[in-house]
Amino acid sequence: MVITGGGHGLGRAVAKRFAQERFRICILDIDAVAAQEVVKELHKQCYPAMFAQVDVADVNSIQWALEACVQRFSRIDILICSAAVAPVAHYLEVTPEDWDRAFAVNVRGLFFCNQRAARLMRKTGGGRIINITSPASYMGHAYYAAYAASKAAVDSITRSGAVALAEYNIRVNSLAPGRMDTKMQEATERKWAELAGLNYEQLVESRTQSLPLRRRTTPEEIAEAVLFLAVDASDYMTGSRLNISGGLELS
Repeated sequence: MVITGGGHGLGRAVAKRFAQERFRICILDIDAVAAQEVVKELHKQCYPAMFAQVDVADVNSIQWALEACVQRFSRIDILICSAAVAPVAHYLEVTPEDWDRAFAVNVRGLFFCNQRAARLMRKTGGGRIINITSPASYMGHAYYAAYAASKAAVDSITRSGAVALAEYNIRVNSLAPGRMDTKMQEATERKWAELAGLNYEQLVESRTQSLPLRRRTTPEEIAEAVLFLAVDASDYMTGSRLNISGGLELS
């Protein structure tokens, strides 16, 4: 199993959960220190794991990292694309740099991870690709315009991949997690509060209470749903978007 962004937040929780199911774990992350920490933790529990430092915005870096995973574990059966950036700026203040970085990582990087992994899966009889999207792709956000647009592109890539790769026995699905207390979520909400002149704690509480289920999720809870998309129980699913968001899209 290969996971991008596996050194932090949701990616980290997914790596640990899959390791418990005896998957061989290959963590790709730009943060080598964080990725190494996860691998060391898994090794202590006698789980097979490795890491490769990669900037998913660099296609050559992706190719090298996937080849390293194959050299270590012989094949790739599951790819989970969790790496993402989330620039925060009011719609009128989004810069070209904000926009380009969001699309370089969240869209271009994800697509070429999908493509390169699919080529390897085709050779070995199939596999699963799971792209982490966001409820933001369905919603309007004054401060998340670039991020929301990039995640809408992820939904489109997922649908196209499902059609293109079905003949190779490759399932492609996406998962939209709800609000959870990760470092990225905290950073984006703090920036939003700062730009909007709001109290951070009140903003977090307001956004939490606006959810139909009135609570935030956890990376560990979302990891269970990611696992479902990777195992035989979801074998007849492809091109689907699984919303695990506490009803966020309805609020």
